[in-house]
This record gives sequence, C-alpha cells and structure tokens, in this order.
Amino acid sequence: MSKRRRGFTLVELLVVIAIIGILVGLLLPAVQAAREAARRMQCSNNLKQFGLAMHNYESAFKKFPALGHLGGDMRDTSPGMGMDIWARYAYTISLLPFIEQGPRYQAMMSRARPSGPGLPRPWAGQVDWAYDDTAARVWGLDQKNWASDVPSFICPSDPPPPNRNESPSLLNYKVCMGDQYFQNHFPPSAWGSRDNRGIFQVNRYLSMGAISDGTSNTVMMGERAGGGGIADILGGVAQEMRSWAPSDCMARVTTVNGRRQLTAPTREIHRPHTGRAWDGRPYFVGFTTMMAPNSPSCNWGWGDDNEEMSSISSFHTGGAGVALADGSVHFISQSIDTGNQSAVQQSPGFQEIYGGPSAYGVWGAMGSKSGGETASLPN
Repeated sequence: MSKRRRGFTLVELLVVIAIIGILVGLLLPAVQAAREAARRMQCSNNLKQFGLAMHNYESAFKKFPALGHLGGDMRDTSPGMGMDIWARYAYTISLLPFIEQGPRYQAMMSRARPSGPGLPRPWAGQVDWAYDDTAARVWGLDQKNWASDVPSFICPSDPPPPNRNESPSLLNYKVCMGDQYFQNHFPPSAWGSRDNRGIFQVNRYLSMGAISDGTSNTVMMGERAGGGGIADILGGVAQEMRSWAPSDCMARVTTVNGRRQLTAPTREIHRPHTGRAWDGRPYFVGFTTMMAPNSPSCNWGWGDDNEEMSSISSFHTGGAGVALADGSVHFISQSIDTGNQSAVQQSPGFQEIYGGPSAYGVWGAMGSKSGGETASLPN
C-alpha cells in the first residue's frame, strides 16, 4: 500500500502569500497612524515643556525672554554679548536652565561679554567652526554646545535636513510675533517706535501683565516644519514678498506636477529655517498669526534678516500645535478663521497699528496680545 506525501500545492501557497500581502496592506496604515500619533504626542509634550519653561522664566525674572537679544538697537555698534555686533541671541538660550539644560547654558554663557571674550556667532555651523578663525579658537570648548541638538527642541515628525553645515542646532518650536508683517524684525527702539503686536520681539521683555487680551486667548509658541524642499510649502520660504497682505504671500503658491509649490525666488541658502536654534532673528525663531497653519512662508528680502510672514506648520495631519500664554497646549486646525486675507495690518502711512482688533479673524486675534478682541479658540 503506497503512502501519500502531504504538502502545499503551488496554488495553495500563492493563496496564502496573497492573503498575507492583503493583511500587511491593511495593517500598515494602522501601524503608520499609530507611529504618527506617538510622534504628535511627543511634539505636544515638547511644546508643554517650553510653555512651563516660559512660565518659570517669567516667575524668576518677572518678564518673558525676548525673541532675540541684540547689543543695542540697530544703530548701536557695541557687540553686546557676542563677537559680532549684529548677532541676536535667541530666547532658547535664556530658557536652557528651565528645561534641564543648565550645564549647557553655563558653558555657553561663560564666554559672554563683558566678562568673557564674547559668544560665538549663533549661526556658526560645522563649516564655520572649521574655517572661521574666531570660531576655531573656541572649538574645543563650545562646539558640543553650539553645534549640537537639544532633543526636546525637535518634533520627531519633521524630517531632518540632509546637510547640517548651515544647520548647527535644530529648532521646531518658535515664538509668536503677532499678526503683523510690517518691519517685525526690528527692536522696539530702532528708527522710532516699533512695537510688535505679539508677545515676542527682538530686545523686548514683556511682563505677564502686558497680555491684556488674556493668557488663555493669546498664542505664545507654535511648531514649524522645516524638513521640506526649497520650494515646498512645508520648509520652503518665498523671498522678495514686498507686500503687506497675506493674500499676496498665498499667491506665491502654484501647482507643479500635481504638487503645490512656492514660486521663485525661494530661499536656497541658510535653510532650513529650523536649523539655527540660537539665532534670534524672526526667520529662525518666530512666526506670525496672519495665515492659517500649513500656509506658505514669505520673507521681505533675499536674506534671513528681514520681515518674516511665516505660519505655524507641521507634518501632522490637518494643522499644527501651539502653546498659549497660560501654558496650555492645543492643536490648531488649518481651517481656522483667518478673516480678511487681503487686509493690511497697519495704517496707510506705513505706521504700525499697535492696538485694535486683528484683521485676520480668530487666528489673528489669538496672536495679538492687546488687541482688545474677545476671540478664543473654537472647541
């Protein structure tokens, strides 16, 4: 009596492989969604820690830190804390002791003027450390602090830049300059009186009491994505946007091969804008509430030292996170009301409008610290 050999037929094997493939196809999106949910939660936690650090700083000094610290106003020739008279040192340095980075802070500030030789340039990347003689003298002491990342500064959903030569230290969490584009890169004392409508400005240190619209109604910080390409909306910056209305920045978006892209000219060097955590210029550490989340970002000139009209943004689906002045963290939908995008938030005589309601709807009102609006985030 012959024995029959048992096994799979080729057809049965192919059926099993097909079933496994279908199951993998069904499960993969769920796995990816779970990973993104975890990344989004980590990003939210980072924002929460920044909010707490801001409150602890304000409690200690009775003021919030400035967006960036410059030696004097724009006409001042004193070098301030650093070696370069134009260097602005970002709010992030001030917050280091309040986010468990005290040793880094002490090491960085030990060289500050007037007692020390001066801080290195806050934009010094790997190339600068190698070829700049001034920076090279502090290589052994400071490179590990100035040209390295702080993990809690980075949103895990944002792709890292491929080239770190101009991105010595990454930062995805920036501070709110308000709902105004007009000359928001100046200190308050530069060429007259210039006072941003948001909480943060270069060389301006505000108390909690300056937020008269209420801390639960005013945006303090938000996340910005920088990992996109040169012409990508998430990561790219349109240059030469010499108009004050958000609609003109939105008009810099076109469709190329089915993808929404920024029209030229766009920023090719000194990018991404998330690459310089210690550089206290609006391009690197600020944003406005003029356009909805995940809108394009525009800059007045060719460089990184001009007016900045930038929106919060992220690779999370549908919006981006913010921390309000009361320390609470929220996710802002990209469909939030932004009012009249063709409006200009200044007088016809090119003077800033310091008070009064925002022209840019609920989102604009959330960015102004003292506009007198009653707007709050939708439920």
